[in-house]
Amino acid sequence: MRINLAVILSAVIILSGSFGARATQEEKITASNWQHHPKILQVRAIVSSIDAAVKKGSFKISKREFEYCESYEDTMRKMAVDSKGVVRRYENEAGSDDSMLTWRHYYDQLGHLRFVFITGGAANGAQLEHRIYFDESGKRLWEEHKYVEGPGYTWPEVWPEGQNDEARPIQKSEPAKAFAAKSPCAEKKRKR
Repeated sequence: MRINLAVILSAVIILSGSFGARATQEEKITASNWQHHPKILQVRAIVSSIDAAVKKGSFKISKREFEYCESYEDTMRKMAVDSKGVVRRYENEAGSDDSMLTWRHYYDQLGHLRFVFITGGAANGAQLEHRIYFDESGKRLWEEHKYVEGPGYTWPEVWPEGQNDEARPIQKSEPAKAFAAKSPCAEKKRKR
């Protein structure tokens, strides 16, 4: 039986590529590799597919708006729900007299939080972009806190998951419940 050298070489290349990909998947996420790490790319693919589905009109969008009445109480809540009833994107906006933030939470098909993108600005000219990536179990994979303009502000470099005095927490679970929750601020009347 004659073995074709090209077939063997192809098999070795394929196998080494799959083992290499697995090794890369297990590599620790660092400041130098996070943008190209397979676990981060997987989360980015989820985010891209959700944004595309929202743009295409594939999800049911619900929105609530509130008057400003208290520092960092929601002035806007919006959720995108898929055909199975799973919230895939939940957004909320809130602010104070000198700053404002928008939180955009992305959930996978099982409703697990996979990514949070926090943007906002302050009266001193600071413009924030804060990204938090999660694996399917809810563990933080990577977090990036970056001021794209201005001198910075008092927002935390590691965003809290629970209630504290430092900053409003992210919406790790139950976004539909957060969307429906009563607000201390008056809800704006919908324009017809």
